[in-house]
Amino acid sequence: MSAIPSDRYFSEAVGQSLSSARPAPPSFEPEQIEPLLSDFAQRLSESSSAESVHSTMEDLFLWLEQLRDRVDAERWNEFVLTCRRHALRELVHQDPFTYRAYHKPRGYAGDAVMMDYIYGREELWSPPETTELGGHIFDFTTSAPASAGVRARRGYIANALDQAADEYHYPHVLSVASGHCREAMMTAAVRRRKFGRFVALDADSRSLEEVQRSLGPFGVETLQLRIARLLAARTDIGTYDVIYSLGLYDYLEEPLARGLTSRLFSMLRPGGRLILANFLPNIRDIGYMEAYMDWRLVYRTRHDMIDMTVEIPQPLLQEVKLHAEENQNIIFLEITKA
Repeated sequence: MSAIPSDRYFSEAVGQSLSSARPAPPSFEPEQIEPLLSDFAQRLSESSSAESVHSTMEDLFLWLEQLRDRVDAERWNEFVLTCRRHALRELVHQDPFTYRAYHKPRGYAGDAVMMDYIYGREELWSPPETTELGGHIFDFTTSAPASAGVRARRGYIANALDQAADEYHYPHVLSVASGHCREAMMTAAVRRRKFGRFVALDADSRSLEEVQRSLGPFGVETLQLRIARLLAARTDIGTYDVIYSLGLYDYLEEPLARGLTSRLFSMLRPGGRLILANFLPNIRDIGYMEAYMDWRLVYRTRHDMIDMTVEIPQPLLQEVKLHAEENQNIIFLEITKA
C-alpha cells in the first residue's frame, strides 16, 4: 500500500514537501482542496475490490491527518466544512460506523452500538447491512488504529478484572459509563461469579437494557445515573475494590475530569484500584474522525493523566501507574488507594 498518492495530494494542496518539519500554516483557501476530494471520490466510486477501497481510505486517512497537523484550528475547521459539503461525504457515509458517529442517534458519538461495531470483529458478529462500498469502508474503519485501540482497551480491562478476582475476596466492581459492558463478556471471573458485586453505571437506559439482557444472568447489576449527579455526591452507591471507566474521559474537559477522578477515588475501599482510560494525542485516525465522523475527543498525554490525580490527598495515594495499550493509541491511569 503506497504512500505516494497521499504525498501527492498534500504537496499539490500545500506546495510543501512532506519532509518539512512542522511548517507554518499554509495560506491556501479551502476551495483548493475540493479537486483533491473529488479525486478521492472518483477512486472510491471506481473501486472494484476491497483492496482498492482500503488503499483509497488509507490515503484519505493519512492526508487528513497531515492536513490537520499543518494548519491552525480555525483553518482546519474551515476545511472540515468543505469536506462535509463535498460529495465524498455521501460515499464514506455508506459506512454504518462513520454514518452513526456523524448523525449521533443517541446524542453523542461513540455510543454503545458504535462500540459493538468495533467489538464485532472479535466476536464474529454479522456486520450491519449496507452497500458493497459501505461494507468495504466499514471493514477498513473498524480495523483502523483507533478501533484496534478500543479492542485492546477492552482486553486490558478484562484482564484487570480477572486479576482483581484473584487478588480480592469476591471484590466489588463499578464500571462508570459502562455502555454495553462488553469487557465483562471476556472476563472469566464474571461467568464464574467470582465478584461480590458488579455494577454497570450509565446514563443511557438502552445501553443498560442490553447489559441486563447479556450479563444480568451472571449477576451484573445496572444503575442508571448521570455523571453530574455522581459528581455531586448526591447518591450513595457503595464502595468498591475496583472502579474503572473506558471511554468517558475522552469527553471530559478539565477541571471536570479531575473532580470526577477525586470523587471516584473516594468511593474506593482501602487497597482498591481506580483505572481510567483515555486516547493519546496524535492518533492516525484523528483527521477522518473529525472531518467525516464529527467525532472530537479530549486527548491526553501521560503528563495530563498524572495531573488528574492532583485533587486526591497525597497520603491516600499508594501507587500511581501508567500503561499504554499495544497500539499506543490509548493510555491507562491506574491509582491504588492506601
